[in-house]
Amino acid sequence: MTTGRAQSYTQRTDVPSVYIETENRRSITSKEQYINCTLIYVDGESMLRYENTQIRGRGNSSWWNADKKSYRVKFANKERFLGEGFANAKSWTFLANHGDKTMIRNALTYDLGRFMGMKFCPAARFVDVYLNGDYRGTYQISDQVQVHKKRIEVSEENGWLLEVVNENSKEDPLITTTRYGIMYTIKNPKDEQLTLGKRIAVGQWLRSFEEAVASDQFMDPQRGWRAFVDENDLINWYVGAEITGNIDALYSIYMYKDGDDDKMHFGPLWDLDLGYDNSSERSLLRQMEAYLGLRDRPFEKIVQRLWKDPWFAQACNDRLQQLVDNGLQQYLLSHIDSLRSAIWQTQTENFRKWRINQEVYSWAKRAYYNNYDSYINDLKGFVNIHIPYLQQAFAQRLTTGIHPHQADERPDKVFDLNGRPSLRPQKGIFIQNHRIITRQ
Repeated sequence: MTTGRAQSYTQRTDVPSVYIETENRRSITSKEQYINCTLIYVDGESMLRYENTQIRGRGNSSWWNADKKSYRVKFANKERFLGEGFANAKSWTFLANHGDKTMIRNALTYDLGRFMGMKFCPAARFVDVYLNGDYRGTYQISDQVQVHKKRIEVSEENGWLLEVVNENSKEDPLITTTRYGIMYTIKNPKDEQLTLGKRIAVGQWLRSFEEAVASDQFMDPQRGWRAFVDENDLINWYVGAEITGNIDALYSIYMYKDGDDDKMHFGPLWDLDLGYDNSSERSLLRQMEAYLGLRDRPFEKIVQRLWKDPWFAQACNDRLQQLVDNGLQQYLLSHIDSLRSAIWQTQTENFRKWRINQEVYSWAKRAYYNNYDSYINDLKGFVNIHIPYLQQAFAQRLTTGIHPHQADERPDKVFDLNGRPSLRPQKGIFIQNHRIITRQ
């Protein structure tokens, strides 16, 4: 890396500009094979130049179906690319956020993860990107989800990092379980560190975990599913997935544990460009587990089983209520406003390059506007409707479990937000006829 003053490279808006120049101006045509490039980062009067860098495409359906591509960049040496507080690493991602007209859903999830106290939250810094002199629009620099200090902090040699995948995203080395038919890619250990013995150990753990979930003793804390996972991490990740309405949550899940750790951890929250009611596959405004029943989401079988455990139902209720009591809804709304302000100039330039009212994916939400703030208002509307709805939906599970309410239930019966019948409700928030009501 070399430093200097920006001369021929200028900053386009009030966010930094990144210039990527591939060797011999080669096109980036693969998401598997890197090609060489130089990367120049311009922020005000300062310029950082990274030689001997490599770049390739990233993503699955977004790579094949979007004109504005996302990329993975690998520096020659570890770089503290985003400064103190972030990883000192070689690998970073440049997210196009092309299917998200607000371009802030992933950044908002970074803020949400910090609010929830999650151990790792992929970064969010917006930049203007040029590729071989061609302006490509607004991008978000983010962390690669990998075993690394200030990312997934487990041992590179003995720690496990697994990803639940489907047919479109699977990679070797791959393990497919027999009980639930779920595919897991082993992300760590890698290469020669993944010995046959370690691979067998991963397969044995997955088999034992799924057998515990399926067993008659699955609710037993020592013999059931809780013996295999860090309950707090699982609840935090799952409640976060429900808050964001992430339709991809149940097939793109990261799980990790250190070699000497008995329990698996879950997280981070990531890849939310189609979250927050931005998918046409199913409306998420008033649905819990909105991603259930969609194609290639086999982990839903695990989640549905866990909801039959009263401990899980109570823990989800308690965690959601704690977040709401801590100001979750207003926090998200205020951060939507902050992110809107932060990218106001760059989004204006981006939508001069890419039409703001044009469909990107056929599976994205089919609501198109001619101005940016209409998309922001849609996002706010989701937060305002969905969080109170989740309180109601979670509370109902305390009394009904996985099954729907019976048709002969008295419509005037009132429950508190923990799902307990409230015989003489005074002031407060309650549930009546499956709806949240307020008594003052």
